Amino acid sequence: MKNILFILTAVLLAAGCGQVDDIYYERTPSSSGEGDSYTPINKTYWSQAADSATGALVDNFWNGTRNYFYMDFAPPTSHPGGFQYWPQAHAMDVVVDAYVRTGEAEYLNKYEEWFTGVQQGNQATYGGANYRNQYIDDMAWIVLTMLRMYETHPGHPVTYLTTAEQIYSDWIITEWTESPCGGGLRWRTSSYTEGKNACTNCPAAIIACRLAGFYKTSGDNDKAARYLADAQRLYHWIRSVLYDSQTKILYGGVDVENGVEKRSNISLSYEVGTALGAAHELYTLTGEQRFLTDAVEMANKATTDGMPMDVSTGCLRSEGPGNGDGGLFKGIFIRYFVKLINDTRVDKAVRRQLYNFMVHNATSLWTAGVHKDGSYAGMFGPDWAAPIPQSGAVGLQGHVSGCTLLEAMNVLQPVE
Repeated sequence: MKNILFILTAVLLAAGCGQVDDIYYERTPSSSGEGDSYTPINKTYWSQAADSATGALVDNFWNGTRNYFYMDFAPPTSHPGGFQYWPQAHAMDVVVDAYVRTGEAEYLNKYEEWFTGVQQGNQATYGGANYRNQYIDDMAWIVLTMLRMYETHPGHPVTYLTTAEQIYSDWIITEWTESPCGGGLRWRTSSYTEGKNACTNCPAAIIACRLAGFYKTSGDNDKAARYLADAQRLYHWIRSVLYDSQTKILYGGVDVENGVEKRSNISLSYEVGTALGAAHELYTLTGEQRFLTDAVEMANKATTDGMPMDVSTGCLRSEGPGNGDGGLFKGIFIRYFVKLINDTRVDKAVRRQLYNFMVHNATSLWTAGVHKDGSYAGMFGPDWAAPIPQSGAVGLQGHVSGCTLLEAMNVLQPVE
């Protein structure tokens, strides 16, 4: 797959862009007075870029013996990191993206391999029962990936759906407690109750929405109603406890110190992304405008100030090293952000603004944030405006975020 990177110059010339390696989109004045519109020159180009990035993911990080992703890659062949549970979900999400985009069997074959490999890796590393893990949010990410695998696999293997539903019903939603913090899911199992986090409750709300949608479509109205009630309860807690309706900032959680509840003053991209994702899914399920209003307000805030945007580059800011949890955050934001941009029920001027922001991020990543050749070709770190150093190991997390953005460019729809 790595050879794909080296034919991009030909693709760009064929697209007629006029300047290789610098211009990957056209800036066209809007005739409607709503501002300029960035339009990708050629979807083929962005598909080739995604091929290069996702190819580097599979070639350099996939453990073909144990069927999960290595956490680090140090050229030419070293993998110094061990197994971690939750990043597996986001790496596999990129594979799902690539399968949806290309239809290639290589990607589809990874579905069943990953489904088994992650279970075994979790058991071996954490002593978990099947997919069970002490971190509730970690299980939520795995469930969301299983649901995407069920949706996108041509055979819709029921085991992906039933396993996802079992994890959610037995080990996620059961962690709701009324105290502390007036509700919400705990971050960890056992006796840990100090605080509640967006990173657990927001993806859980999305899971509940997805399950409600599945059962609504299949005609099981009782199950659909039960999951919708879960989603609404979770989102109500998120909005009432973590969302500041004045500033439009979604905060990361509430901690309890000496019996006093204190809301975090940090807003991270993946927290905002999953919160707006939950609101958007609830809008689709219910048609209630308030959910769409929330989603748009959160997206606008995230893309117009320094939290989580880096005002110096106009991109989502780096939120940690590429081999740490923060390396994944921006990619998670993009996964839900692009769905909002593509929703034609959103005001066109707003969609255009959000669209411009996403294209700017992708263009920055592919012009300034990647090496075009050598041992580090096609790989990314946590900064989308600068490439990773060409020494040491590349972290799975940072690379996956970049892959997610490039794959998302292939589903981004122009705002006409």
